[in-house]
Amino acid sequence: MNILTDAAAADPGIMYKQEVGSGNFFKETFTANTGLLGNGLAATIALVRKTGRGVVDQTWTDAWAYFGALSWTVNKSHRFDLFAIGAPQKHGHRLYTQSISRFDRDYARELYERDRLPEDIIASLDNAPSYGRNYNPNWGPIFNFDANDLKEYYNGSTHDFSNRTPYMDGEEVSGASVLMERENYYHKPQFNLNWYWNISNNLLLTNVAYVSIGKGGGTGRLGSRFGYFSDGPFAGQIDWQSVYDNNTSTLAQDADPDLVAQGLVGANERKASTAIRNSVNQHFWYGLLTTAEYRMNRNTKLTLGFDGRYYKGEHWREVRNLLGGDYILDFGDKNQSSPVKRLGDKVVYHNDGFTRWIGGFFQVESRHGPLTGFISGSVSQTSYKRKDYFVDKDAYKEPGSKILPPESDWYNFTGGTIKIGANYNMSPEWNLYANVGYFSKAPIFDAVFDFSHQLYEQTFNEKVKAVEIGSGYRTGNFYSNINFYYTRWEDRTWSRSVTTQTGTPIYFLLQGIDARHTGVELDWNYRPSRWIELRSALSVGDWIWLNDVKTTYAPEDDPTNLTTFNVYAKGLKVGDAAQKSLALALTLYPVKDTYLNATMTTFGDHFADFDPSRRTNPNDRSQAWLVPNYTLIDLHFGYTLPFKLADRVKLELFGHVFNLLDEKYITDADDGSDHTAATARVFMGVQRRFNVGLNVNL
Repeated sequence: MNILTDAAAADPGIMYKQEVGSGNFFKETFTANTGLLGNGLAATIALVRKTGRGVVDQTWTDAWAYFGALSWTVNKSHRFDLFAIGAPQKHGHRLYTQSISRFDRDYARELYERDRLPEDIIASLDNAPSYGRNYNPNWGPIFNFDANDLKEYYNGSTHDFSNRTPYMDGEEVSGASVLMERENYYHKPQFNLNWYWNISNNLLLTNVAYVSIGKGGGTGRLGSRFGYFSDGPFAGQIDWQSVYDNNTSTLAQDADPDLVAQGLVGANERKASTAIRNSVNQHFWYGLLTTAEYRMNRNTKLTLGFDGRYYKGEHWREVRNLLGGDYILDFGDKNQSSPVKRLGDKVVYHNDGFTRWIGGFFQVESRHGPLTGFISGSVSQTSYKRKDYFVDKDAYKEPGSKILPPESDWYNFTGGTIKIGANYNMSPEWNLYANVGYFSKAPIFDAVFDFSHQLYEQTFNEKVKAVEIGSGYRTGNFYSNINFYYTRWEDRTWSRSVTTQTGTPIYFLLQGIDARHTGVELDWNYRPSRWIELRSALSVGDWIWLNDVKTTYAPEDDPTNLTTFNVYAKGLKVGDAAQKSLALALTLYPVKDTYLNATMTTFGDHFADFDPSRRTNPNDRSQAWLVPNYTLIDLHFGYTLPFKLADRVKLELFGHVFNLLDEKYITDADDGSDHTAATARVFMGVQRRFNVGLNVNL
């Protein structure tokens, strides 16, 4: 990452901002700038604190953020900038999409009728559970417990149980504590050192060295499945109490007498059948980006660059909370001496991924009168290596085995880009431009190694071909832009697995599906007077999958037993995003330093998300479920007081109302088996909410 914030360019001063909003949202921001001092030094610091209960049930947040910049202008030729940025945080998570009726039974009925579903399916909604738009299935209450039984392990140490009060649909529910199934926590600080060297009036050299050290993870279930409450005030939530009661009452002498006899567990220790785990992702990432800009003459500029990176990602699962137990069994480590796992022990998987990247790039830009043109390109080599701590360390030695040694060799892949473009100023108001490009994308790490620590047999680059043509028009109080684009994404790759009758997984790559994205984008801005401003943006796309593909796979121990895997995706619309959208905004400036803004945004042609590699039925060519169109209206305002406190403190009030009309809508959808509302799984949009704040500048 190349952080461009310039502490030396910031005006000296102090700013404090306080925000409050729906869901018990509180955010405080403090920044201070020295400006450029006489010795060439300048500094900027910023600190943010954010907490909130969340609008959606148990999507609480507990976060900090910080930024620091130190700039030293040595002389006209040299400047150094040092940056540090990070945001340690943890928050409750809603992970699983749900049936529409789980959020709103009446809204589901409307959509069932829109899809003209059979009467018996519509009638089945009468008895369907419905928990409201803020429903989150990824938590549950626990009533009677010993806090010492719910110790939590994360970030390398043990913590006391977070005894949170449950809130459902914004209301406090007494008599229980919250236990999260899904919670995220992470901190990814990054440090940059930038050196700008003006070698001459025509040559600038920029060097950016950076390092990032990330640590975090997300929680989930480990072991047996749990149940949910079917009625009462906590209907639809996880029944953690039953899990806790079962774990605390299951003694090792009854459940695992062999382990007791071996001395691996005590007779009166409690066996957990279900626990909570962390999926941990730690990384160490550093790199160097060097760019040289050379002004060849008054019309032509040459840019050359080098990009080098190294990345190590460490991935494992660990026991976070034994939910009243003393141990749980796990057999993920094929080299372990005991399956007994206690708080903080690694389980299921443990592996490292290594990535090396080295590349170079160039651009030549030339201007001749009204015509400007450029050509740019890059080439890179990406190298991957995998180290697996849980794979059988001797498995690779067996005859015919495809399993790699615990630490694999490096595997190299080459990619590159080329882009050519031009802009022609037809008049002081009009311009016309066109670009064409090609991108050969090296495979990602997960398309090289499978989860069983084997290489996929065939891996090749994905390719992207793109063309865009556009025009712009600008006058004193009006501007507009229009852009036509055509993009073809070839040889998309998915990693897949199937399980044999003996329970053995077979991993393979599905490659060769192509997608086409084409469309037009238009935006304009009109300021007829100092009192009013009108803005609009329109996007109309046509994104489809272009072809059917097939591949074959075979068990490792029977390579001649080939199975053909067919995918029927030709003509299907690409899902997971609205292909049409329209935004209209009106801003009024009734008095000096005051604005009132209303923005309306409409979304359409949003097909439910689906994995084209799972379209394996030749008789099913139906489009994914079409999410209902929806329109949102948001309001925004700001007012700067016309005076300064003590002649130096400036105050600004601001606020926002999102989803003013409390529209019911679906933001995300996963396609179901029959591509209708009945089998779709969705997230409902967030209801009306607000945010107001005060900005103090000194």
